[in-house]
Amino acid sequence: MKKVLMALGVAGVLFSAASCGPDPDPEPNPTPGDEVVVIKGDITSDMELTADKKYRLEGFVYVKNGATLKIAPGTVIVGDKATKAALIITTSGKIEANGTATAPIVFTSAFEPGLRNTGDWGGIVLLGKAPVNVDGGEAKIEGGVVPTDASKEKEYVWYGGSESGHSSGSLQYVRIEFAGIAYSPDNEINSLTMGGVGSGTKISHIQVYRAGDDAYEWFGGTVNCDHLIATYTWDDDFDTDFGYSGKVQFGLVQRAKNIADVSGSNGFESDNNGNGTAATPQTSAVFSNVTVVGPYEGTTFSGANANYQNSAQIRRNSSISIHNSIFMGFPVGLYIDNTKGEPTSANITSDKLKYKNNIIAGCKDALKTSSPYTIEEMTTWVNANGNSILESTLDAKLADPYKFSNTVSSNTGTPDFRLAAGSPALTGASFAGLSGFETVAYKGAFGSSIDWTEGWAEHDADNAKY
Repeated sequence: MKKVLMALGVAGVLFSAASCGPDPDPEPNPTPGDEVVVIKGDITSDMELTADKKYRLEGFVYVKNGATLKIAPGTVIVGDKATKAALIITTSGKIEANGTATAPIVFTSAFEPGLRNTGDWGGIVLLGKAPVNVDGGEAKIEGGVVPTDASKEKEYVWYGGSESGHSSGSLQYVRIEFAGIAYSPDNEINSLTMGGVGSGTKISHIQVYRAGDDAYEWFGGTVNCDHLIATYTWDDDFDTDFGYSGKVQFGLVQRAKNIADVSGSNGFESDNNGNGTAATPQTSAVFSNVTVVGPYEGTTFSGANANYQNSAQIRRNSSISIHNSIFMGFPVGLYIDNTKGEPTSANITSDKLKYKNNIIAGCKDALKTSSPYTIEEMTTWVNANGNSILESTLDAKLADPYKFSNTVSSNTGTPDFRLAAGSPALTGASFAGLSGFETVAYKGAFGSSIDWTEGWAEHDADNAKY
């Protein structure tokens, strides 16, 4: 691959165009023959990316100093693997990436179809000024991202503050594929990392495909999200920490049998903080209408990666709440974990942690807990709050959820997560005591008719052509 520097200097960002030609050591190119615009360094004035070009991120790209990165519908941006590319929206920058249902914005691997893999690039990091429960109210984002100017670390990689309504911009109809990578031991970035992101930010209709760590992780903040998809995640799908208090409605998780993390893979993982202290604001996010399809099908609890754990693990003094959702096909359905820090079960007693009107189907052990909470107490609580436990995943009666890319299963095709006739999830949802949610009759991410993934989500990004 030959590179020619172009005179497109914009506020500290280096651009180059890559044209296809003979090279004994070629670099990844999403579409051979097309011009690729390379973006690296700091974006410090407004910039717009358009669908008539392809773009490649190299290294850590920071949006800062009041700049807004605007991305047009249908634009494709790839991340460079060699430089562990990542896009970081700092507390002083914004992103306006607003795709449409027919022209989504795609962040993906720089490799061609059939050669893409988990961890091909870093991911997207949003840093805001909303509250987090760390000492001093501000923190450095995890993941090992390195500021362009080490003497100004806070400007680049810190987040948090007191502005609950802060805006980092907008992400709508966006796919994030093959992102999530370890920059150094125990320093891993997620596909979409949100640190102190405020409620002024719009996050809607996002798909994370083959995340190399967590699909979505919220470190504090107040941002509300809707229509989130996690497909073939490596670690956890929805991870909430450091006092995240936003609302999330309509989420879909599809796991692959052979893909799980040695640290243990969960649908939900929720902590107040790493030590489970009483730090405030307490993690108190509210999720509704989520469908989590784990690695097991029916009542066959074998053949999956041994590192799968829980469809939902609530631990370390979290007071997250989950309503009107479907959890199926994990070793454990719901785990109330008291093993570290303040007892998480105390938040059940105080009615801060709620788990209402959910379905657990086809999990080897539907419920699990640890001292001082007992399984008898947990069972009584679950039964008293409108939850149902079904023997088989098939009892939930989803239309056709077990279709996959040929890279993870021989059962290939386009899955359908809508509810089939006779599904127990068609009715019974309740929004009593909840605000800020769309009221629907059904449990899970879909009813029986509308498939909100249609047109913009990709169920086989391994082989998609861009």
